[in-house]
Amino acid sequence: MIHRGVGRGAAALFIAAVAVAVSGCSLLAPAASRPTSTPTETPDPVPIAQQLPELRVAGQTIATGQLQAVEHDPDDGMPAAPPLTGAVRVVVDSSLRVEVHVRPDAPLPAGSGDASRLPGYSLLVTNARHDGKPGPVQPMVFGLDSDLVRVTPDGELVLPIPPGFTSEGDPSYLHSIEETVGGSGVVAAAPLTWTLPSPFPNLQAVDHGPVSFARGKAIVEDGVLTGYVPNPYDTLFAVSRRFGLTEVELVWLNPALLLGSPEPQLKYDVEITLDPASR
Repeated sequence: MIHRGVGRGAAALFIAAVAVAVSGCSLLAPAASRPTSTPTETPDPVPIAQQLPELRVAGQTIATGQLQAVEHDPDDGMPAAPPLTGAVRVVVDSSLRVEVHVRPDAPLPAGSGDASRLPGYSLLVTNARHDGKPGPVQPMVFGLDSDLVRVTPDGELVLPIPPGFTSEGDPSYLHSIEETVGGSGVVAAAPLTWTLPSPFPNLQAVDHGPVSFARGKAIVEDGVLTGYVPNPYDTLFAVSRRFGLTEVELVWLNPALLLGSPEPQLKYDVEITLDPASR
């Protein structure tokens, strides 16, 4: 009985030793390699300014008008030469820059090829209205660079619109060419008729009611939702969603939101438009 018990104990010790040895081998063995996943980089979001519609086509005339003298207050500082008048074209050049072409009604003064052809006058492109329609919510004015003025072989005066003006891809919110004396006092104007198609022909804002970060005042005129006055802390995202628009559509309606900032900025108590007819 004693020998039998010793045998069983020895067998148990032998089995335990084998188990430990096997276990030790598994602990010492290198772990099987596992495939590692490469982290996916999230692309940077495209700025809204770069998502605005691009409607320019090189070589295309995209607007026309007639620069005519308008009634204005006499001023002792008025230049001796009469204001420039004539047919106006807005043209896209081969580099997609937007230029204003004017075919003068009368011969230009001496000194053709430089700014002396417009002595005392300045030409501006603006969203002001000279066609009897309601004026813009936020005025926007860009001076035409008289230092870069040139004359085409067929006699058109060409002035480029400075690069970087907002909504270059669809500048149809600029409703007029104005001629001023010293930057003030409009002496001639040309309402512009645009030939560009609307990039959002079915755009119509609908007020779904105040939400977080869009609790400002909606403006309704004659049953038409025309504008919105932001509250403090309103965001472009929340306001656009309140009115069933995308952020791009809201900025297209309001190019002034990009003035002075690469990203559109709502300003407290400064009205924006929601009506394409008022763009």
